[in-house]
Amino acid sequence: MTSLAGSAVSADLLAHAQVTLDDSAFFSDLRTGKAPIEVVRDVFGQYYLWRNQFHRWLGVCVVKSPAFGTEFDASRVLSGLTAHIEEEVGGDHHGLAVRMLRALGVQRPSSVAPLPVTAAYCASFPDRFLAPERDGAEAVAALAGREIASPVRNRVVIDALAAHYGVVSGLDFLSLHETKGPETFAALWDVLVNGYFADEALMERAARREIGEHVAFWDEVYAQLSRTLTAAPA
Repeated sequence: MTSLAGSAVSADLLAHAQVTLDDSAFFSDLRTGKAPIEVVRDVFGQYYLWRNQFHRWLGVCVVKSPAFGTEFDASRVLSGLTAHIEEEVGGDHHGLAVRMLRALGVQRPSSVAPLPVTAAYCASFPDRFLAPERDGAEAVAALAGREIASPVRNRVVIDALAAHYGVVSGLDFLSLHETKGPETFAALWDVLVNGYFADEALMERAARREIGEHVAFWDEVYAQLSRTLTAAPA
């Protein structure tokens, strides 16, 4: 099967990510500088907590990967997933995320406590995709959707932090994923098409759903933190 990654599928998903971000309460307020800096800081603290567990989502895809000796290309699937895991570790993503938080004014990232919505989002991927009725290809497609949305999201964040919040350094973690996101998406889509022999139309729908789930997480965190700020005594 010939993959459409980098052309029709990736273009459609990038367009969907852009529309989803445009409709987001948090990213709209961030883009215009309407979001209070203390809320922005805390939103990214929650993102940091989720990002620290992202390797577990990759682990779900490994657990759901096909066995050797089946009709699927297990070697190709596992090679694509382990390359992604190696990038997570070798790229010092945690260290870069810590520096980003400190640039935002969070001096002790280890002191950030998870909101219930963050704990739920961290658990959502294993809860959904480890279910017996869900197959590994769908989990990989969901992961690919999150990856291709990252550069669009990160560009909004980088521009907004510089324009409205005076943050212009410590953002290497975000700029890194502007280039890594499309590369990772293409690699994951290759796993789907040439390892799982998956139906691209079905996989694209799974990727689109995950983009929506991801942006909804940011909006739910923003809504909860905004309510807390409003309720705080003057």
